[in-house]
Amino acid sequence: MLFLAVFSVIICLQDTVLAGNPKKLISYSLADNRPLKKALGYDEDVYFNFTELSTKYGFLSEEHSVTTEDGYILGVFRIPSTCNTTNGYPVILMHGLLDSSDAWIVAGPKVGLGYILSSNCYDVWAANGRGTAYSRNHVKLDPNKDAEYWNYSFDENGKYDLPAIVDYVINATDKPKVYYVGHSQGTTDFYVMGALRPEYNKKIHLSVSLAPIAYMKHMKSLLLLIIAQQTDLLKDTLDEIGFAEIFGKHQLIHSIVEKVCQIAPEPICGTALSITTGYKHESISSKTLSVAFGHLLAGISSKTLAHFGQLIVSQKFQRYDEGKEGNKVRYGGVKPPEYNLTLVTSPLLLVCGKNDWVSSLEDVNELSARLPNMVEEYVVPDPSWSHNNHLWGVNAPKYVFSKILAYFKEYDLR
Repeated sequence: MLFLAVFSVIICLQDTVLAGNPKKLISYSLADNRPLKKALGYDEDVYFNFTELSTKYGFLSEEHSVTTEDGYILGVFRIPSTCNTTNGYPVILMHGLLDSSDAWIVAGPKVGLGYILSSNCYDVWAANGRGTAYSRNHVKLDPNKDAEYWNYSFDENGKYDLPAIVDYVINATDKPKVYYVGHSQGTTDFYVMGALRPEYNKKIHLSVSLAPIAYMKHMKSLLLLIIAQQTDLLKDTLDEIGFAEIFGKHQLIHSIVEKVCQIAPEPICGTALSITTGYKHESISSKTLSVAFGHLLAGISSKTLAHFGQLIVSQKFQRYDEGKEGNKVRYGGVKPPEYNLTLVTSPLLLVCGKNDWVSSLEDVNELSARLPNMVEEYVVPDPSWSHNNHLWGVNAPKYVFSKILAYFKEYDLR
């Protein structure tokens, strides 16, 4: 999906010319237009929000607000256990880049992990990182007016967002620990928390990393590698024209993607996944693709995109590079420090795919070698398995979710 960065910059430039003020923070909102979408034949799952989706498929849900130490207000959705009793510990689900909590349920009750965990008697908490569609709030800052709101990367997601969510869930459920499942950036956030806030490791009973992202030395997506080489240019351009937020759900690019994925989900959006992540056509159903792409592009900061670009270029898992002077102020040295993965001591299950062009097996192997308490590096036996199959693949329940449930049932007894 990051190939859309180039398209986003073009749209941003056009809007800036129209706005006539390239130094001002640019933000705009498009109407939801549900009646129009319904008239055009959109699947209602495309525009239904988390609670509407869960209600439609017979699951109760609750919406909670979590405030971080630095003032960001996060939306977290709870799907209680459908059983009379609840197993083990509550499960926190954290989405990946460009995504939201919707990622865990858009594939429907037979494939959506949020539903499957609830049906297997677990208390599910689907979180949203700062800046996403469900978390565009702050105690002081306005995301539509204040550029400072968007001055964060996944470093802050791990340092502030996850600890606040973990504490909130523990307090709300009166449980001493939680399970954690992250996908893509959701795994990165977790490693950052474990390294920068190591006291939180004791609050994690077991963490599951789907498509782990830390080292990106062997990423196989040629298009993403090319874009990464332009990280500084893209970030400077976005800053100059006033786009600190990109890929917002309220922005034009989301509406375009949403529409084309209704028209041709497999030929267009399946191909987009193929050239960026290694996706094999039809390994995710066309319906799921059309619905999922209606929920993707939930909003990120340009700094988050730049941070991932820096990881690719530097070939290190390190904090955001603010430049020599900025690094001196923030870190006390001219170079950004690497995250100390030896401090990530909670039990970790890594789940990876052989055909994942973003989270390569070589990079996962380096990550696993540095983690002190890895319980297993599980490689999905399907040779075509790629980045998003962990979430929406037709065989995800067979290859991935059964593995997670087996581990949870084992750890329930500990």
